[in-house]
Amino acid sequence: MTDTYDDLDDFDKVWYQDDPLLSQEVEVDFGFGERPVFDDDPLVDDRLETAEEFAAYGEFDDEPTVVALPGRDRFRGARGSRRKTTTLLHASTIAIMVGIGAVGVVLSLVILMGRLLTARQLFFMAHSILGVLIVNAFALGVGTLLSSTDSRLTVAIRKLSTGSMALLAWAAAIIGTWLVYPGYRADAPPGADLDLYPRQYLQQTADLRFWDGFAMDWKMHVGWMTPFLATAVAFVALRYGRRLRADFQVRKMLTNLLVLAVATAAIAAVLGALVNTAAPNDFLHRAWSP
Repeated sequence: MTDTYDDLDDFDKVWYQDDPLLSQEVEVDFGFGERPVFDDDPLVDDRLETAEEFAAYGEFDDEPTVVALPGRDRFRGARGSRRKTTTLLHASTIAIMVGIGAVGVVLSLVILMGRLLTARQLFFMAHSILGVLIVNAFALGVGTLLSSTDSRLTVAIRKLSTGSMALLAWAAAIIGTWLVYPGYRADAPPGADLDLYPRQYLQQTADLRFWDGFAMDWKMHVGWMTPFLATAVAFVALRYGRRLRADFQVRKMLTNLLVLAVATAAIAAVLGALVNTAAPNDFLHRAWSP
């Protein structure tokens, strides 16, 4: 290489070098995309045509891209249709839930007015059904938290399942504590049949006092952990939605809390079943007064 200079008028970097093979000076121009261009290269004469040809194949990244506005408008219409469908599905889900609740209320009134069941039996049945529904909501919630995909449907199911589990847990705890448990712990009047008062029955039987002093007390305390844990999971799922997918540790923590919630519910259910096995359930036939 013999000499190098910058041409301020042409803005081209031109190098003059000696060709050892041809023994002549050859001009190399790097002004066109840093591509070596020689004197006899047709690209020097047809630079505009060649640039247009390369641009047609998308070789230039710095060229402005053309935005397909018609396609954007088409997808915008599709998005609007999907939103309408999602809104319709949400409305139908809410309508179904309200309908199920209304049917439950009507059936309860028919049962009570027809004296098909006592109020205590009805509340005990509702308490048991809520426990089954909690397990189903737990299965859906854990499934969405452990899912490898995070679509809109997955997020919606996660929110619905965790929120439903929290509501069901609160309902089960409230019904069990203030509507079922008072019949169990009621004091028997003098000369009353102890089969109608299970707590008195267990306390006055030496071999069965364990079930009231330990099992029933632990059932009441452990059972109240379920709604608090389920509410914590539901709050995070409803508040952050699809952002949970980006944080594996948060999803793992929520999964652990959900497992603890259903585990405490299962412990309370097992202890309650053992107490009901050891003590008579005739108290359910007693008239209930608030």
